[in-house]
Amino acid sequence: MFAPISPFAGVTPFNDWFVPDTTQRQALGLVVPAVDPYWGFGEFMYVKSADAILKGSVCMWDESFNSALLPSAVTQGFPFGIAMAPMASGTYGWIQIRGRAVYKTNATVAADGVLAIAAAGILGATATGKQVLGIRNRVAATGTVTVNATMNAGQNKFFCPNGYDGLFLGCTVSLASYLSASTVVAALDPDGKTVYIGTAIGTASGKNTLLAGGGLTVTGTYTGFGSGVLNNPSCMQIVT
Repeated sequence: MFAPISPFAGVTPFNDWFVPDTTQRQALGLVVPAVDPYWGFGEFMYVKSADAILKGSVCMWDESFNSALLPSAVTQGFPFGIAMAPMASGTYGWIQIRGRAVYKTNATVAADGVLAIAAAGILGATATGKQVLGIRNRVAATGTVTVNATMNAGQNKFFCPNGYDGLFLGCTVSLASYLSASTVVAALDPDGKTVYIGTAIGTASGKNTLLAGGGLTVTGTYTGFGSGVLNNPSCMQIVT
């Protein structure tokens, strides 16, 4: 889990289990460097959402640090970051501007490829005038991560004794005979080990309960997401 590198009084969490709210708890535009044992170094900016932002959404901001989905348009020139958690319009939370991030992509993005804005808040394969700078895709939507887990039949969660590092909100999880279809990481516990499953982020219930119990390896897939290293990224501007 990301934690500030230097002591910082009252900083709210950057991690996937943080729930943005309508109370401003930091100065808008505040940038905090942090480190995580799995994801490495990162920098995070505190913003107010002016849009329906999803986990991994590509977000721009204005001079008042109001953040919105980056539109799919040519030669914009906006700086952008990646939303760490879903943010309803009017809530406050964090976007990542440096370090390895997980972001929304469409199905055309290949590993180790350059990126462009493909739809509002979503990155895709390179497109003339829509390229983004300061980022390169390293993990495609077919990329996977595995964790060791123990589970009990009928529950909507599993426990990772060695930690759930590598999983993230929205990550597709599969385990033959143990998990029903269309299961994603719906929530992550601050304990760093408990993963809740569901049909979508925040819906850790319903049909996505464990079909059996035991201890096995769970595979998470990046379906609908990519991962790369950010370095204060921005959109392409007109080149003459």
